[in-house]
Amino acid sequence: MHLTPTQRAMVARAKRYPFDPPSTSYLFVDGASWYLRDYNRREPRKSLVNINGSSQQVDQVLTHHGYDPAALSVPRVPVIASGSNASPTRLNEKYNGTPGQTLIPVIKYRIADLVPAFSAKFASYGSITATLQYAPGFQSDMFVTYLSEAQLIRMHETEAIGDEYHFMQINNVTMRRTGVRSMVVPVYAYISVKGVLQVNNVQFALSAMAIANARFAAKSQVEILQLARELLNSNQTLDVFIYENISNERIRHRHNDRLQAYSAPFAHTEVKLMEGPTRALFIP
Repeated sequence: MHLTPTQRAMVARAKRYPFDPPSTSYLFVDGASWYLRDYNRREPRKSLVNINGSSQQVDQVLTHHGYDPAALSVPRVPVIASGSNASPTRLNEKYNGTPGQTLIPVIKYRIADLVPAFSAKFASYGSITATLQYAPGFQSDMFVTYLSEAQLIRMHETEAIGDEYHFMQINNVTMRRTGVRSMVVPVYAYISVKGVLQVNNVQFALSAMAIANARFAAKSQVEILQLARELLNSNQTLDVFIYENISNERIRHRHNDRLQAYSAPFAHTEVKLMEGPTRALFIP
């Protein structure tokens, strides 16, 4: 099969997952990323951002750019972004229909006992997406998005709740930022319904976010796609294999069903499945 330029572009996008998340905390502002020099979790509008090499207070910069700083101070919940939800590119795709006041703090933490791992499934856009795995004693650098109620509702719409992901509360999570004391808090996360990809008792961490060892092998998106192709005994080239998962829903579902033979569950026990209305999370 010869792929057209359009088809090759779709395959190339699948290979780019998790779409180049930055190395530092930032404030997502309608598609733009403002580097957060000092994040104030209790009063986000008093955080410091670095704009054009100058450190400025967030509320002043927002006002200067025509935003209402009060939009940043509405109640928010912390949601771990184990994969592409940490990427400005992906956030822009998800929130580009709500311009004007889409302000999301995306904060980098060192998080204990959780690892960003590849799930045992292909997404509709061809990538093997991320989920979390419980890993006592591990430390992983991951981002946390602080979402308002409207933003969480929109995020749910993009995560196929109940079909592709469960939205779960994880209790007693230890998180730390550089120069700030550790905190132990409940956080939320999207956990893959299909579980974590596992081969010979080894699971696979996103190479950009975690360090490999005996239990977790760090892999890139291209490497994990190559592994899945081998597990499924496909005789297609990698690019054609990826494109078929994008373009043919029947093939993608069949492949996802077969990958369940290489699936391990999320092992954390201090979790709660969140099934009620999102509004309940924002009531004091």
